[in-house]
Amino acid sequence: MPSTPIPPITTELPAGADLLTLLSPAFEAPHPSIRHRERVPPDVLRTMEATWAPGRFEERRVSVLRLRDVWVAKEGLVFDRDGALYHRTVTQHSAAEVAGAQAAVREAIARGGATPDRDGPVVLCKKRGVGNYGHWLMEMLPRAHLVHRHRPDLGARVLVADVPGQLRASMAASLALLGIDPARAVVAGDAPRAFGELLLVEGLTDHGAYMSPLVMECVEALAAAVPPRPPRPLLVSRQSVGFRRLVDEDALLMQAMAAGAVPVEPALLPLADQIALFKGASRIAGVMGAALTNIAFAAPGTRVTALAPAGMPDTFFWFIATLRGLDYTEIRCTPSGPVRGNMPWDTDLLLDPEDAAEVLGLESREFPLPDATPVSGCVP
Repeated sequence: MPSTPIPPITTELPAGADLLTLLSPAFEAPHPSIRHRERVPPDVLRTMEATWAPGRFEERRVSVLRLRDVWVAKEGLVFDRDGALYHRTVTQHSAAEVAGAQAAVREAIARGGATPDRDGPVVLCKKRGVGNYGHWLMEMLPRAHLVHRHRPDLGARVLVADVPGQLRASMAASLALLGIDPARAVVAGDAPRAFGELLLVEGLTDHGAYMSPLVMECVEALAAAVPPRPPRPLLVSRQSVGFRRLVDEDALLMQAMAAGAVPVEPALLPLADQIALFKGASRIAGVMGAALTNIAFAAPGTRVTALAPAGMPDTFFWFIATLRGLDYTEIRCTPSGPVRGNMPWDTDLLLDPEDAAEVLGLESREFPLPDATPVSGCVP
């Protein structure tokens, strides 16, 4: 029988740690347009409705706090010099993960501790989901942007996760577009690291529950120097991902190209090309996933159709669309085949023929999908 994790010893953030306070503006957040709402399991719908229902988010405080002599472990868990967890840094970690991280920190302290990094402040840009491009773009990178914009005098570095090559390249490119030298990134894995001075940004996002309009200041700064591609409809593909794909997607991609749309797999493109494509897009459709985060670069008013597994509890893309002012619709799709990813909704998806017309922006609801040979989902 598995042992129960030992409850962590936690502590409050120290008094007087506030370095900077900003006010995040209030904003209206209309309920999303959802097709096939009846397919969503009741418990999943209740979870999302709790976020959608208010229709407005009031003004909030965003803070930058300065912490001295700390340890950072896992995906952004922060501990004081004695190994007590700052519980406000727990973001979607399980009890077992927290307990394991705290045990590792205490072991490091018992061995005499590592020499803390005292080369100046670092902004914590690690949180749960470090390997996901969307989490980086909308939840981690904006922390670095906020500090570097409002306190450039600090010369702060950026504490980031050790991630695979393609995402690491996108992270470096995004820092460079913001005027932050990628060499200022401190790369760390799950093992405990000691820092003399850590900057903790609070209030920008709460995954699934809140996203500040200040996040869009970071997105706009990223895209400012990138010219848009000519306006074309985009169909965002996940073929190379291997799960949460559309059934018979090859045929849909062929039909998309025949209708003048551009099939694209953003993960296979340099970041500047992704920004340019989405910045110039006349219409965007695709399955919910990291690549669809690029709708954040689309012009206000752009029509976006997000294809979602019926059981996927997600408000992330709705927040992006709301803050960006996009014409946003979700189509909830029937699952097909086995679970191929980490979550129960990571099956392939059946797209109803009448919904395929929505994806391509066709006026007619009649949409026979032809037999077709596979095509690449990426454009150069």
